[in-house]
Amino acid sequence: MTAIKNKYLTKGSDDAPLKLEAFLNLACPGSAAFYNYAKEILPAYIENGQIQYIVKLYDKPREELLPGTLVHLALDYSKPEETFQIIDKLYATQPEWRDLPDKEIKALLIREYNQQQEERKENTAISLSITGEAIERDVQGVPTIFINGERKALTFPLQEEQVKTIIEEEVAKLK
Repeated sequence: MTAIKNKYLTKGSDDAPLKLEAFLNLACPGSAAFYNYAKEILPAYIENGQIQYIVKLYDKPREELLPGTLVHLALDYSKPEETFQIIDKLYATQPEWRDLPDKEIKALLIREYNQQQEERKENTAISLSITGEAIERDVQGVPTIFINGERKALTFPLQEEQVKTIIEEEVAKLK
């Protein structure tokens, strides 16, 4: 397997035999569903060293996903634990903020999540790198997941049982 790119938001050991990469956007309801299911399913596998989980916030150019891009540009990727906590809260409250005007989203990020006024300059390079990777890997939409470099098919509306089955099948192959 080739080296994993864009590991800014990672949970779990680099030595884990399974690498689950998830291309998500914070304004996408399907991404929220996947993220929330993964949050329930993955912790035991991460803790026992079987899975490393890599979240790649993809600034997919679609109008309804632009609020996600605005948020992605504000997050501090140098503090992944803190950023995962913010992502947890943003996905939990997605219906409340995703249709707000840009200025109100920025104000929310400052007020509720202590983010800075302007986007972080380094995040433009991160966004371009993740977008480049998405193009290379033919990521057409979000959420898109890969396990050990292999794309896993997701059907929508996404169901927790589907995500659980994909993960359990991959873990079973380890035995």
